[in-house]
Amino acid sequence: MRARVKALSVLLGLFCGVACAADSVGETAVLKWKDGKKAIFFLAFDDSCQSHIKHAIPELAKRGLVGTFYINPGNGPFQGARQVWERELPKNPAVVYGNHTFKHTGATNTVHLDTELARCHEVILACYPERKWPSLVSFGRPGGVPWKVTEEEKKAALAKYNLIERPPFFSYPFHVKDRAAVCGLVDQAIAKGGMGHLDFHGVGGDWLSIPLDVYTALLDKLVACKDDVWETDHITYHQYLTERSSAQAKVVRADGASLRIALTCSADPALYNTPLTLETVVPEGWSTCSVTQGGAKRERPAAGGKVRYDAVPGAGEIVITKGAP
Repeated sequence: MRARVKALSVLLGLFCGVACAADSVGETAVLKWKDGKKAIFFLAFDDSCQSHIKHAIPELAKRGLVGTFYINPGNGPFQGARQVWERELPKNPAVVYGNHTFKHTGATNTVHLDTELARCHEVILACYPERKWPSLVSFGRPGGVPWKVTEEEKKAALAKYNLIERPPFFSYPFHVKDRAAVCGLVDQAIAKGGMGHLDFHGVGGDWLSIPLDVYTALLDKLVACKDDVWETDHITYHQYLTERSSAQAKVVRADGASLRIALTCSADPALYNTPLTLETVVPEGWSTCSVTQGGAKRERPAAGGKVRYDAVPGAGEIVITKGAP
């Protein structure tokens, strides 16, 4: 009996030690997804369709959502609305451009591939003159056209222009064929705690089109699940995932007056600068906190003895102090 009690005491002691260590003031966790959400979802649109301008983008903007639009600047649909694609849409927060090659003619050799990538990339750079370049841009390989370069040749070409290939193509009507299946993708992402996405061509028109009511049902589903799902663009998802995979948050100093946290990751800071969401244990009695990094200061509530905030790896020490009551 005494042996059993002693063993139980040892186990309780070990458990207490683990719990206490996890709750140490200054202990900081990098959360899986932004704001501690359960899953992430992004939307991709191919071929510079007219229906993107008419339907897809206005419906995104109406709901505060964003999509990655893979453009073909050398093709008729883009050229037919060139002023809109080059001057109006880059200013729209619902729109992020991706490289879908210049004319959607495929890649018959490495020279052809480089030309197609370079000419599309030039247009994207011109559409975002205020952006700091080089910068990561998403890449979507065009389908239904010859592709005669090797995987190694493709990777080298993408790296030259800082292009990040999107996940495998997954689209209506090839992979999901009705409203229930389309909206169910959001539930699947939540259940898995991972990433979900859907690729589109036409939206309520053009080719391989998704019916407008099915498209808006998906957008409404994303809005309804906003507490659980982070809806963003492909590059932001890629940056967060890459940074998080090697991120380290270390306590530099922890006392009753302030906490100092160093956040680092192995990714190139010139290309990977998306904020990560962190959660730090704060002293008892701190109900609000002032969080400062790189001169930017913001007030954040503390709940359950922890404060949650965003910070950029390698952008300077994070200083947390007790906020005003």
